[in-house]
Amino acid sequence: MRRIQARLIPAFTLLSLLLAIPGLMFAQKGGDKILTKADEHYASEEYSDAEDLYKEVLNNDPNNYHAAYRLGKVNSFLRDYEESLRFYRKATEISPSRNDTVYFHIGEIYKTLSNCRKAKEAFNEFMRRHPQQDAYFRAAELEIQGCDLIQGYDKDRPAFRIGEVSFNSPAWDYFPAYLDQRQEDKFVVFSSQRPLNKKKKKKQDAFTGNPREADLYRVVMEDDSTFGQDVVNLGKPLNRKKGDDAAATFSATGLNVYYTYTARKKRVENNDIYESRYDPFKKRWSKPRPMPGGINGTRNVVVNDRGKTKPVSTDDRHPAISKDGRTLFFASDRDGGEGGLDIWFTRRVGNGWSEPVNAGPTINSPFDEISPFLNEAGNKLFFSSKGHVGFGGFDIFVAEGEVGNWREPVNVGSPVNSTYDDLGSMWMSEDSSVLFTSNRRGGAGGYDIYWGRAIYYRPAAVEITLQGRIRDKQTKLPIPFATAIRYRVTDLGIGDQALVVIDTFKTDQSARYHFKLEKNTTYKILGNAPEYFANEVEVVTGDVSEDLERNIDIELEPIVLGKSIVLQNIYYDFDEYYIRDDAVIELDSLVHLLEQNPNITIQLGSHTDMNGSRHYNKGLSENRARAAVRYLMMSGIDPNRVTWYAFGKEDPLIYPEVTDADEQANRRTEFRVLSINFGDGSVE
Repeated sequence: MRRIQARLIPAFTLLSLLLAIPGLMFAQKGGDKILTKADEHYASEEYSDAEDLYKEVLNNDPNNYHAAYRLGKVNSFLRDYEESLRFYRKATEISPSRNDTVYFHIGEIYKTLSNCRKAKEAFNEFMRRHPQQDAYFRAAELEIQGCDLIQGYDKDRPAFRIGEVSFNSPAWDYFPAYLDQRQEDKFVVFSSQRPLNKKKKKKQDAFTGNPREADLYRVVMEDDSTFGQDVVNLGKPLNRKKGDDAAATFSATGLNVYYTYTARKKRVENNDIYESRYDPFKKRWSKPRPMPGGINGTRNVVVNDRGKTKPVSTDDRHPAISKDGRTLFFASDRDGGEGGLDIWFTRRVGNGWSEPVNAGPTINSPFDEISPFLNEAGNKLFFSSKGHVGFGGFDIFVAEGEVGNWREPVNVGSPVNSTYDDLGSMWMSEDSSVLFTSNRRGGAGGYDIYWGRAIYYRPAAVEITLQGRIRDKQTKLPIPFATAIRYRVTDLGIGDQALVVIDTFKTDQSARYHFKLEKNTTYKILGNAPEYFANEVEVVTGDVSEDLERNIDIELEPIVLGKSIVLQNIYYDFDEYYIRDDAVIELDSLVHLLEQNPNITIQLGSHTDMNGSRHYNKGLSENRARAAVRYLMMSGIDPNRVTWYAFGKEDPLIYPEVTDADEQANRRTEFRVLSINFGDGSVE
């Protein structure tokens, strides 16, 4: 037996040497240099070039684990998932006992391909080989829970119907944003790597095969899933010759834009958030400038083994402005977060912004959270994450609550979310309609924009009744022979609502009205009477399962001719007369009041603070009043119903002015009713 072993050992050793000879010869002929070059392309995200070189290494050295493993990752990035699996399996055959992340990535690929059984097997094998309770272990647990989510989803009752938008291209198209500049058309602005000129293409990205730089484009939005045919590049100065201009968000007026600018230098990317303001008279955007107030941050990184640090720019991207223009959300990897990219927010303070605040561990995780979006009502934060239980890749989540106090996020479900990356969402129609970005298979390009519309399933019929009285707001007494009008509210999906008159109720001496309502419907009940401001209440019936009776009184404010009514929050920056974003809500309320009361005419008056001469302030005051009147006219109000008067500094609210707040309070706009007999006075 010993003689047999003695003969076998040299033979086995000889066989091993023979098998290793090709690899040794390849290494001697410069194979190590090819592998190093492949790693350089990989580090620079030039995956197509890296793939060719790794294949050359593996063809000449079939037992090169590093090349096989990297080919698995490269093909995953290039979205050839079957080929990625082949190389990952090749890596496990080369080194069966190796303890690293290969089984985790095999699980990711199987999950992407919707094979949850094999995905769970791979994740469990990874956790068996990798017992450390680290981020990878936690990620594997989340992926298994995500498989349970997929397997438990009811495919017969999807929450949304989705489709591809008409303006996608073979290039990357992503991050839709809504733009309304009070003009005839409303737009979707999106980011794209499509070429500007087919005859003179930009430098190609080795990863995507598309032009390296992204620009901002716009297309007319007809409704939440129908768009115009012409796609227009926003041009200079928003789009620059070098770098990416992407992921925009616009203020409610459409006059302010915040977006991500990506600069590249020596294969290093730097993301910062920029802002620009639109001049409606010159019809052009101002030169973009970096956001102030620490929004584009820095952090210290260790640069050598002695612990030396140096400041580097943080990755700051994906801004999202609230409807009132006072809160800006964004994603950042700055210090103080939960890990990776986190959602942060900053608030407007005067003409600047506060120090950014982390959205907290309810929203953020040790993994990446990106692309925030605050809904119109301000009570839902949408974002994409890899750190909550999802279908795969980035999923879109929603957390209800308010800024600084969010409840546990909820996955918005399939088919909006898929086993691929789903992000960059824009929600409309009271959050029942969405435009979002996905790299799922079947699209026109690498990343594409999709529309989604919620599906409502018809419940059993119930009877809902609404009744109440129309009263004087001051005396609380009933107003006899008043009118109540019932409107159904239809959201048009582009930031506007349509009010459809359902019926009208003429009250008697009792001033009582009575309506029947339907479930899952939003109504507005408008009360009106001569010599009173019309007033409305909103009624949302919801998904009630049994008969319901509600009692709501509508209170009307008496009209007092000539009485001054201050418009709250219609303030101006020092020495300026343009309408600030935070004034839009109050001006829209005045537009609404004038629409409700088409029989009244008003006078707008504007005031300045006490700084400057009387003559100068008179002119500044007149410009401010004109700006407010112009806003009303752009919103559809008949110019014959509005006049204005410039008070200058003649009638301050606070005198003497001691603080900046005193001056701000004096820079105000007010209105007074001049008559109540414009036109025929009808509100029906």
